[in-house]
Amino acid sequence: MEKNLRPVPARALTNSLIIALNAALTFAMLAWLTATVGTFRPSAEWTKQPNQPMLPSHKQLLLPVMKSLDALGGSANAKDIVDAVAHELRLPSEIRNAQGVVSGRKVNLFARRVRWVRQDGIRRKFLSAESYGRWQLTEAGNTYLQNIRPGFIITIYETPLGRALWAEAEAASGVIDDNSVNLIITSPEYPLCKEKEYGNRSEESLIDWIGELAGEWKRMLVDDGSLVLSVGPVWQRGLPLESVYMERLLLKLIDDIGFHLAQRTYFENPGKIPSSEWVTVRRVRVKNVIEPIWWLSKTAHPKADNRRILLPYSKRMQKLIAKGGQQRDWQNRTPSGHSGTKGGFGRNNGGSIPSNLITTTNAASNDFYHRMCRQHGIPAHPATFGDNIPSYFIQLLTDEGDLVYEPFSGSAKVPAECERLNRRWIANDRSLTYISGSKFRFRNYRNVAPDLCPI
Repeated sequence: MEKNLRPVPARALTNSLIIALNAALTFAMLAWLTATVGTFRPSAEWTKQPNQPMLPSHKQLLLPVMKSLDALGGSANAKDIVDAVAHELRLPSEIRNAQGVVSGRKVNLFARRVRWVRQDGIRRKFLSAESYGRWQLTEAGNTYLQNIRPGFIITIYETPLGRALWAEAEAASGVIDDNSVNLIITSPEYPLCKEKEYGNRSEESLIDWIGELAGEWKRMLVDDGSLVLSVGPVWQRGLPLESVYMERLLLKLIDDIGFHLAQRTYFENPGKIPSSEWVTVRRVRVKNVIEPIWWLSKTAHPKADNRRILLPYSKRMQKLIAKGGQQRDWQNRTPSGHSGTKGGFGRNNGGSIPSNLITTTNAASNDFYHRMCRQHGIPAHPATFGDNIPSYFIQLLTDEGDLVYEPFSGSAKVPAECERLNRRWIANDRSLTYISGSKFRFRNYRNVAPDLCPI
């Protein structure tokens, strides 16, 4: 694994040591903060009160509020925070816009709950009450968030096959060797519809940011390597029209960065909750259950073998093979005019070729990872890959022993699949909180930074 990481500059190593020493001094306070805040759980676990919408609790909202405030520059007004938290959690519109009557007047229940979270944050000294009308993170709040500083890289834990880095994607990408990675698979953040004063990524800035990262990703890929990028549709602000940022991003990756579009695939989540007022309130659009996943390649002929992801034959196909295939020639017997010969479809190829539509869910909430996060008071990552997506692409595009990189690892779902499938891996995330929880995906990790993350 060492050969795939460039030497980190001495200055970065020194700064990393300073971070580790500071973290050791403040860890006792951090552990107390973690124990008292509680665990954020995905929406599937939110408890619903009688006659009320299914709202997250105060404890479940505190960390997302702090993360959103940090993304907005550490200081923002209440409306921007409410919008950012709803976006961070990808709340369906019926929760985001839920109305109720409190003290005789109609209020937005979600916005009201988020505002109450501020009082909880002030009580815990995570947020400041000094400025009227503005929410501000305190030093204690920043300590709890534990986001890595730009340019710093620290290995948090390792397994026999990979390592997890506490680092931003820009820094981690910069130390991985040229022509060393076989597959990069990730799902970056989605853009916010409205650009804020404090620096969240609008559509244009997100496209530029991913474009810069993609240049580094292309450098580190082997010639027959692939980039698998999961993106999601968003609505234009205030209009029942979809944004075309995905199309602009795809063209940038092809025209400017030089990637090839090997194939479009799609993630279908039939149980996805409608997430737009245009669908659930005004009823002028339909529920969107499809998200595109682009398979991009460095050259026109990436390594791939669909025989590694064959599906079981249907019972009808099994019977047909057992009979030796079609029993007679047939001409133009189908609506499409296709023809066949006697014995056709009689060969057993090990299974049926899968389509480019992956139907699965990402609603797991009681697996080992989530149970251990709850047990240790660590927030579980709220947005993960669909259950079958990492294994589909890892098996299709890599061989055992190949190297896979995940630049926004979150709960480490991709690295966990790499371990199961005997692929080497490198993963990074900017949040120490999420990296700490991601260890629970592995049973054989070695803690490299016990002062930072003692679990």
